[in-house]
Amino acid sequence: MTNVPAALAWQHSAAARSVHAGTAALCAAGLLSSLYLGWTADSQLPEDVGYAGGFAAGWPHLLNQPAYFTFLSALLACVTSAMLAIRTDRASVVFHTLRLAGVIQVIITGVVFNLLLRTDGELEGVWLFNDQVLHLAVPVLVPVVWLVLGPYGNVSLRVVAASTVLPMIWLAATLLRGPALDWYPYIILDVPGRGWSGVAPYIVSILVAFVLMAAAMWLIDRRVVEWAANRS
Repeated sequence: MTNVPAALAWQHSAAARSVHAGTAALCAAGLLSSLYLGWTADSQLPEDVGYAGGFAAGWPHLLNQPAYFTFLSALLACVTSAMLAIRTDRASVVFHTLRLAGVIQVIITGVVFNLLLRTDGELEGVWLFNDQVLHLAVPVLVPVVWLVLGPYGNVSLRVVAASTVLPMIWLAATLLRGPALDWYPYIILDVPGRGWSGVAPYIVSILVAFVLMAAAMWLIDRRVVEWAANRS
């Protein structure tokens, strides 16, 4: 762990670990609801898309849940929050890469889903719970917890650069398996229906947004540590 000024000692307190534990629990609840829906319901095929594939309820749909950016983002946030609930003084570059990626990806999930993917249909039961947790609560709570509790002093440029690899791996895997399965997780990635010219602007915009947010978090991390050092 980077040497952190005494003014930031509170980010390693029992109260901070409790907040991380609560965050992990909320993410886990959302993830479990996704697995439940995968087990009990077929995948849904949106109207007017260029693909026709899907997954039947049970093992096929359940095992495909990690193909959704929402699921992977919440999983990163869940695992890293749970690890912080156990111990906050973590020095691993890998851990902080996953942490940074998780925070940014849940933000992207919330923004993209609510601006571009949300439909007018009414949700009930587990569907409503899943939506409220993974598309609304988690995208707000996780970055707020990072802003308040950090832990700060760990976002290096190396971490920023490494964090961008994760969404690119997901994107590459999605676009490579799409033609084989005749299925894409989101309509904005509907290459058969929209063509590359229709999909590329979304991809580029989201990747640029990711890099900008990672850079902003690096700057915030530096400024908070400098502020704390001046108070010590």
